[in-house]
Amino acid sequence: MNRDLSLVRSVIVRAPNWIGDAVMATPTLSALRAGCPHASITVLAKSAVADVLAHHPAITDFVIDETPGRHAGPGGRLRLAQAVRARRFDAGLLLTNSFGSALVLALARIPIRVGYRTDGRAWCLTVPLPVPPRSRTPHMTEYYLHLVAPWNLVGDPRAVSLTVTDREREAARARLVGWGVAAGEAVVAMNPGAAYGSAKRWPPDRFAELARRLTRDGVRVLLVGSAAERPIGAVIGAGLGAGVLDAMGRTTLREAMALLTCCRRVVTNDSGPMHVATALGVPVTAIFGPTDARVTGPIGERVTRLRHPVECSPCRYRECPIDHGCMTGVTVEEVYESAISS
Repeated sequence: MNRDLSLVRSVIVRAPNWIGDAVMATPTLSALRAGCPHASITVLAKSAVADVLAHHPAITDFVIDETPGRHAGPGGRLRLAQAVRARRFDAGLLLTNSFGSALVLALARIPIRVGYRTDGRAWCLTVPLPVPPRSRTPHMTEYYLHLVAPWNLVGDPRAVSLTVTDREREAARARLVGWGVAAGEAVVAMNPGAAYGSAKRWPPDRFAELARRLTRDGVRVLLVGSAAERPIGAVIGAGLGAGVLDAMGRTTLREAMALLTCCRRVVTNDSGPMHVATALGVPVTAIFGPTDARVTGPIGERVTRLRHPVECSPCRYRECPIDHGCMTGVTVEEVYESAISS
């Protein structure tokens, strides 16, 4: 592999499919931009990931993987590969581990294709890298950064970053005013869902009690999440009236991101919004149970990680088969103390 990035004029980066993983890959994007400041960097991603990464200073352009949709199935993969091939990229970087993602770049005939040799796809890559031992990449940010080591690039694994524009932030402030939030009034966001599964969710009744305590203190509570998680929001907001602002499923991703920047703190399960808030510089209280915060936890000085140690955690199960003690052991009091801290 030619290590001279000055010869690379265009790179395509296949982003992870989960929002949280994509955020943890932003230090790699920044390292790549630093290494080839004059090259175009295009990100191939699902539409939701592209929305979250929009306006990132390392990214020049996007190609959207419409799966499900016109890029699904063998014919769809071929159409996507043809679209990528038409752009004549000099190099491709795979942040995904799947065979299918590597096959697309191989069919696109990109001269340099870097990725981990997982899922039987080594023959699709020109630079197939062994997966580093866990001792060398304790966190996912380092796992992604290891992929640019063949170019002699070194990034800061703590430098997760996302961008919200001034216009988006102004629109978010105007929306809060429309919801009756006065200038200077404290707002704490809550993200009570988790797409991965119920095992990662702190119980809704705990979130409800936390919301009652915060609204009693004069703090407005902003609920964020998907439309599918609205029943959880209904449990939390019951009886609290205007003290709770329910934005679950009622904003775009970009609008939700901008709203988070207006909050004093975000209380969240281990999920995509947790990583988004951290990358935007918002103080975060993250509640962990079945997953390992050392591997996928939010990074930053303004982060508080709360967990209740049990023998079976981390198990990484989507649904808890026993008593969910890792999550029920986290008390309302300790989350409240973190939520009201500055």
